[in-house]
Amino acid sequence: MYGNWLKPAPKPDDSFPDYCLGRRLQRDPRTCSIGIIGFDGAIADRTRQYLYAAAWDFDQLSVADLGNLRKVTTEFAIPLLRELHTSNITPILLGGSQGLFASQYLALNEVNRQVSVLNIDSQVELTADDDRGMSLDRLVHRKQGKEFHLTHIGSQQHLVDPALWRVFDARNYEYIRLGIAREAVSEMEPQVRDADVLGYNIRALNHHDAPARNTIQPSGFDLQEACQLTYYAGNSDKLSSFGLYGLDLKDPNELNVELTAATYAQLIWYFLQGYSRRMGDFPVSTDEMQEYVVDMDGATRLTFYRSPKTERWWCAVPQNTEEPAEERHSLVACSYQDYLTASQEQLLPDRLLCAFRRFA
Repeated sequence: MYGNWLKPAPKPDDSFPDYCLGRRLQRDPRTCSIGIIGFDGAIADRTRQYLYAAAWDFDQLSVADLGNLRKVTTEFAIPLLRELHTSNITPILLGGSQGLFASQYLALNEVNRQVSVLNIDSQVELTADDDRGMSLDRLVHRKQGKEFHLTHIGSQQHLVDPALWRVFDARNYEYIRLGIAREAVSEMEPQVRDADVLGYNIRALNHHDAPARNTIQPSGFDLQEACQLTYYAGNSDKLSSFGLYGLDLKDPNELNVELTAATYAQLIWYFLQGYSRRMGDFPVSTDEMQEYVVDMDGATRLTFYRSPKTERWWCAVPQNTEEPAEERHSLVACSYQDYLTASQEQLLPDRLLCAFRRFA
C-alpha cells in the first residue's frame, strides 16, 4: 500500500510472549490507527528491539509497523505523510536528524490551511531573520503558505540566541523554558493538547537518560517527565503527527546507543498508552460541553467549556479578523486554573492572552 515510499520493517521475534507489543501489530495497514515509520531505518530498527518487547496495554488500539523510508529527504516524506493524514492514520516517526521535522508540518499544511506546531527541544532550530535550513525555518520564514502557531517547550536559555525570543514575541508564539516546564509538567498539558504536530528531540532530556546524541549538555527533563509529555500528546484528539529525533548511532559507546534506543521505545510506549485512552472530547462541537461564561472587567466576556468526560477545559477565542481560525482552532486548550484566574481574579492568563492576539 505504501511500497513506493517504504521498505518493510524487520519482523518481530517469534520468541516474544503473547503479551508483547511485537505480537499485537496489525498486518493490514488499512486497519490501523497508528503507523510506525523509520525516517532513519537503522535508528528505527534499534528502537524496535525494545519497543516490540514492551508489554501491550493499549486495549483495542490498532498499530501497524509500516517500515522504513526508502529515501531520506523532506520532499520525499511529505506525500507519504499527507496520504497517512487523509487516511486518518497517525504516524510515529523515528529519526536522527531533526531536518525531517519540516516534513511533518508541511505535509499537514497541504491538507489544513492552519497548523499548530509543538517542538520539545533544549535548543530552538530556527534562525532569527531568514531561512538557513534549520528545521523550523520553513515554518516561520517560508514565503508561500501560512504558519498558524508555534509552541516550544524545554529550551535552555544558555543554548538559544536571544534574538529568537523577539521573533516569538512578535508572532505571538509560545515558549516555555525548561525550568518553568519542570516546575509543574502537568501544566504543560494544554500546550500539548493544542498541537497538530509534535517534534520531540531527545536532547531535551538530561544526558543520563539519553546519552547517545550529538550534543553534550547535562540538564534536561528526566525520563519520567518526558514520558508524561508524550502521554499528553497521545491523549490529545487534535494531535495527528508525532516525531522523535536526536539519537546518534555514531556514539562510540554502544551502551549509550542501546540506552537511548530504549528511551525512544519508552517514549513511544507512553504515546501509545495516551492514544489508547483518547475519549473523543476534542470539541469540534460544543453540544455536549458544559459552558461557563465569565464577565471580565472592561465589558469583555469569555466563554469556557469543560468536558464532562475528561474534566479538560477550553476557552472560546474572540475572533475579530476577516480570516477566522479553522474550527479546530476556535477553542484554545486551557486548564481549570486558567478558568479560576479569569473568573475569580479578573485576570487573563498569559497563554490565553497570547492566543487571543493571534486573532486580533
